[in-house]
Amino acid sequence: MSTLYPRLLPNEMERLFSAMHGRDPQSLRSDASVSSAHAVFAATGGTRVSKDELQLLAAELEKLAAASRYPSAPTVVERNEFDRSVAKLLHQRSGMTPGEASQRQVWAFLALVLVPHLCAWRFPMKEDGTYVTDRFKGTDLTRHALARLWSRAYVLHDPSAADPYALLSGMGEADLDQIMSRRRSLAATPALVRAVVRAHVEDGETGSDVPARDVLRDSLQRLLRLTAFLNLDWFSDEQLLGLVREQREESRKHLAVR
Repeated sequence: MSTLYPRLLPNEMERLFSAMHGRDPQSLRSDASVSSAHAVFAATGGTRVSKDELQLLAAELEKLAAASRYPSAPTVVERNEFDRSVAKLLHQRSGMTPGEASQRQVWAFLALVLVPHLCAWRFPMKEDGTYVTDRFKGTDLTRHALARLWSRAYVLHDPSAADPYALLSGMGEADLDQIMSRRRSLAATPALVRAVVRAHVEDGETGSDVPARDVLRDSLQRLLRLTAFLNLDWFSDEQLLGLVREQREESRKHLAVR
């Protein structure tokens, strides 16, 4: 059973997002709250998160941001470390099931009500003083400031490993986005994503004349074609890893002669 989170109503979502423009993270911190009169819970399906639990979650997120020099602008390395730490925290502590995590209004509440200042720090204003819609409102969960991190941890979590979250460090932001944005094909099979990341890490350790990122992109296209007629849900973890290795080898051969 899932922990249920407040779902921000559409009109309030629009109002809060519009009110953010032109304001820096420190200004937005005063707006952060554990509740909203314009948010509702699902009627059934779990236990409602308490205000104390939301306060604790917000405090833990702030602690992770501070470790990456919040409110100062983070470096690329600090952003990546923050993302990995938040992904692990959300997956471990939120109590969400995939069903609850698929609700855009849940993530809109977290980004626009609970920790708007942290999301604005992670994804700053554009030059025109506005914020990017997808990072806050949940219009595309693969790009949302927080939802994308929960999804990564959910997909890459391997309970059989010594460090169940080790694969979160296996790829950079851009490479993970290549996979997670394909949630209806590749990312719909978590074991396949784990195999892709493992194989990518292997190549980085053994070395190759062909850049690993080029191999990744080409092999993903090959895997996408295979998913059209193969039901990968029936493959074991070892079979999936073998399949990914085969496709990466084909990609290396193809790219080496170009």
